[in-house]
Amino acid sequence: MSLRDMRTRIRFDDIKFTVKFWVLLIIFIIIVIIFYYILLDRYTPYTGDAYIQAYVTQIAPQVEGPVTKIYVKNDTFVEEGQPLYDIDYRPYEYKVKQLEAKLIQTRQDILQLESSIAAAKEVVTQSAADVDFANRRYNDLVPLAKKNFIAQLQLDEARDGLKAKQALLRKAEADLRRAKQALEFKIDGDYAIIKEVESDLQLAKYYLSQTTLYAPSDGYVSNLQLSIGAYVNVGEPVMTFVDAKNWWIVANFKENSISRIRKGKEAELSMALYPGKIFKAKVESLDWGVSAGQGIPSGDLPDVKNPQNWVQLAQRFPVRLRITDDINPGYTLRIGGSVSVTIDTGGGWILNSLARLWLRIGSYVNYIY
Repeated sequence: MSLRDMRTRIRFDDIKFTVKFWVLLIIFIIIVIIFYYILLDRYTPYTGDAYIQAYVTQIAPQVEGPVTKIYVKNDTFVEEGQPLYDIDYRPYEYKVKQLEAKLIQTRQDILQLESSIAAAKEVVTQSAADVDFANRRYNDLVPLAKKNFIAQLQLDEARDGLKAKQALLRKAEADLRRAKQALEFKIDGDYAIIKEVESDLQLAKYYLSQTTLYAPSDGYVSNLQLSIGAYVNVGEPVMTFVDAKNWWIVANFKENSISRIRKGKEAELSMALYPGKIFKAKVESLDWGVSAGQGIPSGDLPDVKNPQNWVQLAQRFPVRLRITDDINPGYTLRIGGSVSVTIDTGGGWILNSLARLWLRIGSYVNYIY
């Protein structure tokens, strides 16, 4: 073999060795990455499928009427108890005054009924005495009429007078019963008819107080659909209110990543709203399921679908986290903002450091998109 052939062979062997080295190195790196992701999913689970949430309240009136004043503008911050808008209060104020007058009149009616009862008792007593007298007179005239000492007409007049007195007694007794029935029922020591008017009055005062709507807490006014003169109906939302005191993060983790997630575990997160900024958080809760597993009774047999994928994709379950950092007033949170989350479940400082590094890299990538 010539020297040239030997050099060619050596060079070829070097190339084969180099190619083999890089192939093995790439395979090794792939294995390390796969192994790392397996450990990462178990001990420092990470997800970019997360978002910001807060309590959202639809501000709807309890009474109807035209809007007379609006105190706020769209997308503005308001404090708890701050007025939002007014509804024409006059019909409700008139109703309150009407029921106040009715309450006074009802109390006077009660006094009159009590007087009527006393008077009706006297009438019953007098009517009973009249019936007794008429009955004795009739009984005295019966034997005289049989002996023809008196005319039959006189006996008939006595009998008719007795019946008239008996009718008057029955009427007096009925009037007395009606007067008593009106005052018969009591609630908490007071007459039921008084309680009925008082409850109507309290309801009218409540409706009057609802003609001005106030902010339920510190928060933001959004989606304001209101103008002066607009007629609003009961339960019809006219604005959306976002509670500024309660914010949390919902992070959807794959089911093979949640086995070590527990309430109180430390977490870190980054928001697309604020690239490069890392926030501390804690796990608050882990939901027990998703709608895919909820059975709804229908009377039909189960509809079992045949999966088309060779590999079944892992289900995702929502984990709720609470931000523990004191958020600077300059960092305004917005519902639905994109968030990336990593949770420390006790995987050691190496995995935790790598997860934090990956989170920070992703946070700076948010500057780009």
